[in-house]
Amino acid sequence: MAEYDVYCSNCGKTYGKGTLLWRCECGSPLDIKIKTYGKFSIEKENYSMWRYKSLLPSIKPENITSLKEGFTPIVERNVAGIKIWYKLDFLNPTGSFKDRGASMLVSYLREQGIREVVEDSSGNAGAALSAYCSVAGIKCKVFVPASAPEGKIKQISSYGAEVIPVEGSREDVNKAALKAARKSYYAGHLWNPFFIEGLKTISFEVYEMTGGRVPDTILVPVGSGGLLIGIYKGFRELKEAGYLDHLPRLIGIQTPRFARVYELLYNKKVRSKSEAILADGIAVPDPPRAHQVARIIEETEGKIILVYNEEIAQGFKELARMGLYVEPTSATVQAAFRKLLSEKFISRGEAVLAPLTGIGLKATDKIIRYMG
Repeated sequence: MAEYDVYCSNCGKTYGKGTLLWRCECGSPLDIKIKTYGKFSIEKENYSMWRYKSLLPSIKPENITSLKEGFTPIVERNVAGIKIWYKLDFLNPTGSFKDRGASMLVSYLREQGIREVVEDSSGNAGAALSAYCSVAGIKCKVFVPASAPEGKIKQISSYGAEVIPVEGSREDVNKAALKAARKSYYAGHLWNPFFIEGLKTISFEVYEMTGGRVPDTILVPVGSGGLLIGIYKGFRELKEAGYLDHLPRLIGIQTPRFARVYELLYNKKVRSKSEAILADGIAVPDPPRAHQVARIIEETEGKIILVYNEEIAQGFKELARMGLYVEPTSATVQAAFRKLLSEKFISRGEAVLAPLTGIGLKATDKIIRYMG
């Protein structure tokens, strides 16, 4: 496994291996820098994201906490001469891509001797963290919006976590979690850099499964921004190790009601309270890594695209007819693909990667209410 540094990309301060800080002393998010790049070695008999141990922060084998997350299949489709790779990350153990981040983070916390954590989550991250904490024997409290989908709340509690509903805004939920974290460790997925280290394994899998081909464009729902940062980081590390000669364009997808990165990039105020929250997985009003996401999109010559509930519903129906039953947040990638196609931002001959991040069974109530 790889040696690494924990550092702040804002002020440049570096923290030693084993730090339990979840953000820099300057208040900015922390990141992880892999110090040495060796051969892209794969543990062929390990059918999980941990087959890429050589590119992940070093963890003792006895502390690795895994439910065989990752190594999810790719379904390829051709639409208007464009190859789309749907990465079925909704097939992870708890039904979402966040199992990757939870596996890496909980493994790290287990190594550091942490016995109790708190998290704030609208659903999927809370479910993932509570499941992996249960496996690791770590006590877990998850603060959720009182309006969170009932199915997701039940899933979190089923793993043995203590679920604490909070009335008010998403910010109120975060404040409540941080207050509780004064007595235990805050394992917030919006902040913790080890969570992102797990998410970057999507890129390694795509590289391996496609025989080393890099997608031209990647469509990523953006809430906290961790998935987009993780995918970028995975491909960037492959490039720095000499396996790639270019990076894919990254397209971030937001809704008008939660469009912080869009506002940063284009200096436009677009927030709207007229639509119900359909894609609750990206309903993050002020993500701490918004500036980082914006920089990555600019670097890769991508863009942020806004999708509306009607477009998300249509995207859901299109995916369902392909046999892919996903939650509304996942359907935003299909809505974005259609808009990019009409704008001629993508063209024939391109390969597009579309991670499908959460299973539709988690959002049955919203699917019944909004999908017709």
